[in-house]
Amino acid sequence: MVMRKVLNVLLLAAVLLCARGAAAGDISFHLSLTGAEVIVTNQGNSTAFYPAVFKLAADGRWEQLAAKARPAELVPGARLQLTWTEADKTKQDLPLERMQAVMVCFFDQAGVGFGQISFFRAPSAAKEFLKSGYAGGKLFIEPPGRTSTIRSSWVLWPREEGIGLIRRPVRFEHRPPPATRIDWRSLPPEAFRLDTGAGQPAAILVHETDQGLFMQHVPSGGLQGREQRAAWLDARSYFYRAAQFAFGAGAALVVLQLVLRRLRRRPA
Repeated sequence: MVMRKVLNVLLLAAVLLCARGAAAGDISFHLSLTGAEVIVTNQGNSTAFYPAVFKLAADGRWEQLAAKARPAELVPGARLQLTWTEADKTKQDLPLERMQAVMVCFFDQAGVGFGQISFFRAPSAAKEFLKSGYAGGKLFIEPPGRTSTIRSSWVLWPREEGIGLIRRPVRFEHRPPPATRIDWRSLPPEAFRLDTGAGQPAAILVHETDQGLFMQHVPSGGLQGREQRAAWLDARSYFYRAAQFAFGAGAALVVLQLVLRRLRRRPA
């Protein structure tokens, strides 16, 4: 009877040790533009709080679109209706206006701010890429080579400050950073560096060439989300293996001790 209880406890502990952590929810949006109406649908499985939608203007600033109703929460499957504002005819042919770029800004349930950039008229995927990524907490972009057709590049990103801001009272305000234009011909042949926020979000490069606009995606620095993990979860794998070995050795010693006690109690 005692042996059976011990085995049940060991089995339960093994199951708990091998169980996977719960998957975090995700938030993403589907956007559509019909005439002067923009529909934003939350197609994730978590609620987006205080959503706001911005349109990229010709000068790189993000202009907020007027919403027919501004809900504090956008639950999964819910829709947000907004009014699209056309640019002046003198600006409609400018590069940034032609892309019809939109950024959806929101907060998650912890109060951490995020953003999603989409295009109704996305440029073609770039065939020529600039070396770029995150180093030392900053986004770096290497300049094009001498034979490159890239004259300048626009950098678009949703500024994400990570969880640092929620240590203080959270202000549910959105301040999307304006797009930054890099004129490679007027810069020294060094990497361009940009502070995109502590969350190191994914960025988009829009290259201006003689053939038109081309888009290049820059992966995130991988900090957003990982910084919300407990420190012991990021420990090296051998610590986990050592814990498994210690658990197995302890369990074996317990079973061996019970077996020896039973043998001693048996009559000679």
